[in-house]
Amino acid sequence: MTLPISDPDTADLRCAARQFAGALAAEALLDATARVEARLNAGDADALFAVDEALSAAWPRDGSSPPRHEVIWASGGSPDLRLSAFDAAGRVLLRRSYAAGARRKGDGHV
Repeated sequence: MTLPISDPDTADLRCAARQFAGALAAEALLDATARVEARLNAGDADALFAVDEALSAAWPRDGSSPPRHEVIWASGGSPDLRLSAFDAAGRVLLRRSYAAGARRKGDGHV
């Protein structure tokens, strides 16, 4: 069963996208990132649009465009987001999971 996404969960998705872009920057992986995959457990399609928007907005504005990103709607489980960055050859550069409500609960990414 999937749960509906609430406004606080949407804020969490935006925060997770920013944290992920920050982690890529910290590891000097922004330029090598060709594709970002987002796997989202959520109850409604609005969350898919929120993730899509958040990924584009989170990318640094240094004149380059954000990499191609795919949002996959997964069913079941609690609302969470798994972000993966891939290079042009399809190798995983970075993968992080974020739980909706994590900022409110004090949990970080896993």
